[in-house]
Formats: sequence, structure tokens, C-alpha cells
Amino acid sequence: MNPVLMEALGLVGAALTTVSFLPQVMKVYRTRSTRDISLGMFSIAWVGMVLWLVYGLALGSWALILCNGTTLVFAGYIIACKLRYG
Repeated sequence: MNPVLMEALGLVGAALTTVSFLPQVMKVYRTRSTRDISLGMFSIAWVGMVLWLVYGLALGSWALILCNGTTLVFAGYIIACKLRYG
């Protein structure tokens, strides 16, 4: 398959995955409630995102770099709020 098309597919998939965190980020921001959020799940996911980011950097894949970098920020915010607000 065409490498440009593959990168475009990767960007779309990664963008959708990244955007999927926004509703949770917005809800935590508005309510300051993290009672029903699993710290374990977000912590494991965050480590996975770090590894995907390193992998993307090694490959030079903008889809992996941009989207995992952004998702790291979103998940990191949720983790920080979970630690702060319980």
C-alpha cells in the first residue's frame, strides 16, 4: 500500500483515539470529580502511550508522535486530578 496513504490512515486512527480522551478531560475539568476513574487503568495506559511515543520517535512516524504526545497530556491531566481530588 502507498506509504502516504498508510500514514494518513495512521493519523486518522490516532486522531480519533486521542479525541476519545477529550470528553473525560472536559468532565473532570468541569466537575473536579474523579471518583469513578481507575487510577490503575490510566497509569497503565499512560505508560503504554510513553512507549508508543518512543516507538513513533524511533520510526519518525508523525501519526504516533503527535497523537501519543497529545494523549499523554490528556491522560496525565486526568491522573494528576485523580491524585489531587481522589
